[in-house]
Amino acid sequence: MKDKEATPEGVWQYKASWRSTLGSLTIAMLVFALFTALVALAAPRGGILFWLGVLFFGGLAWLLGKPLFTRDWIVRVGPRGISGYLLNGRTVPWRDVRDLRVETVQGNTFLVVDIAPGATDSLEKTKRWLSGRKTERRIVLNGLRKAQAAEAAEAAMATFAERARDHAAAAIEARQEEARAEAEFEQQLARHTKVTWALYLVVALNVGIWVLNLAAGMSPMRPSSQDLFRWGAISAWAVTHDHEYWRLLAGTFLHGGAVHLFMNMLGLWGAGKLLNRMVGNGQFLLVYLLSALAGASASLHFGAQTAVSVGASGAVFGVVGALVAAVRRRREHLPKAMVQQIMTSEAVFLAYALLNGFTRQGIDNAAHVGGLLAGAAMGVVLAGAGESGGRDMRRLRATFAAIVLAAAVGLVVATTPAPRVDHGRMFAATRMMTDVMPRAQAAIAATQKDVEAAKAQRITEDEFIRRVETVHLPAMRRTQAELAQVPRGEGDPRAFITVAMESLAAKMIEGLEVALRQHRGEARPGDDMRAEALKGEIEAIHRRMNEQAAALRK
Repeated sequence: MKDKEATPEGVWQYKASWRSTLGSLTIAMLVFALFTALVALAAPRGGILFWLGVLFFGGLAWLLGKPLFTRDWIVRVGPRGISGYLLNGRTVPWRDVRDLRVETVQGNTFLVVDIAPGATDSLEKTKRWLSGRKTERRIVLNGLRKAQAAEAAEAAMATFAERARDHAAAAIEARQEEARAEAEFEQQLARHTKVTWALYLVVALNVGIWVLNLAAGMSPMRPSSQDLFRWGAISAWAVTHDHEYWRLLAGTFLHGGAVHLFMNMLGLWGAGKLLNRMVGNGQFLLVYLLSALAGASASLHFGAQTAVSVGASGAVFGVVGALVAAVRRRREHLPKAMVQQIMTSEAVFLAYALLNGFTRQGIDNAAHVGGLLAGAAMGVVLAGAGESGGRDMRRLRATFAAIVLAAAVGLVVATTPAPRVDHGRMFAATRMMTDVMPRAQAAIAATQKDVEAAKAQRITEDEFIRRVETVHLPAMRRTQAELAQVPRGEGDPRAFITVAMESLAAKMIEGLEVALRQHRGEARPGDDMRAEALKGEIEAIHRRMNEQAAALRK
């Protein structure tokens, strides 16, 4: 069966093709479903999860590829009107079509049918799929091969121009007027802010600090929390207990690797270019910095309680929020197409980013929300300031809003719950244990080796005692002293290792001292019983250390 047909009535019909983008996606879902089914058959235990996966991928393949399986027409263009699979199979008469245009979003081509508000029959009987306004209906052409999609779009536009001349002429005039409005708006922006140096500055600072991190030896892809903390990462304990308030800003210029930096700068550049031109350099910096601080302060209540927080995402969300709020408030004075494009694209970005943050670990969504709210508030104020009043009045309103937001940030910081992890002491302990642990383990292992050798009579008792006096006791005492100096940070999940190692060293020292007294004939009452008890206590410490280490690895 052909993918394109012409009826005797002059209707061109374009059928879904397996060689299209939709066909490729559907095949991919079917392959995933088949692979998951094979895994489910090979793994009878717990196979229910794999069978659910089969249902998921299979269902997705059906939803995506239904026109392929049923051989439905993607679009039909004829003298009476236009119809398609996504229009519920209904034909919209050309007299009801106010405008028809072609849009391409991320490689997917759409026919956008704008129906006249009074055409209630066409509006009620056609489905709304991916439409931006109530009168819009979109026909997705990704079920056609690329050449067919272009041909179908051309045929639809030509037929619209022929069969609805008045509407087509009015639509062309409206688009020309929209283009003139956009050109005029671009000229206004160029006059208002000739060089967006504020955007360049914050991008350069973020990238420059990352380069400095690399020069200092930090990993380019997965820097350690310890390294990030040393450079100023946000920690609730460090900010509220140690009063290191500078971290609230410093941490927003640090990033958890090249990908983290790239994604933040990409989002900042996309929204920042327009916002910077709309509000000017000074007010753009105000939005950026206040949003960064708002995001950081919100993080103190959530992510930064137990982990260090870094990244410009709070500021980026603030810039996006300010742009959306400003455009929405000033929408009557801005080109309609630009308003729709901004509101749609930024809404998709915010929805995806927030959903991703709520469903994945390691993403500080509190910073995102805090920055977004602060930026949106500034956007409303700055947009309102542009409606009336001179430059001095606009600056006054912006300054007042900044003071209010700064006070709100201070209040959020002041009401931070009691932090759960002392990152400063925890990372200091990690550094010290990295240095101390090899010596401690070597001292303990050497002592235990000679104890076993003495029991097996591989060395004489005199040789064992000599080594205890000259080697093992001094080494174990040094180990105990070094372990005692290691900080015990609140909430440090590895603090038990330090405590257990110090306790183990103390028990072994006591056991060696008992052995020395017994060898010298200076034994105290109960030394024999204490020596036996120490063996059990040392074994118990080893057992607890192994259990807790295993739990920590999980």
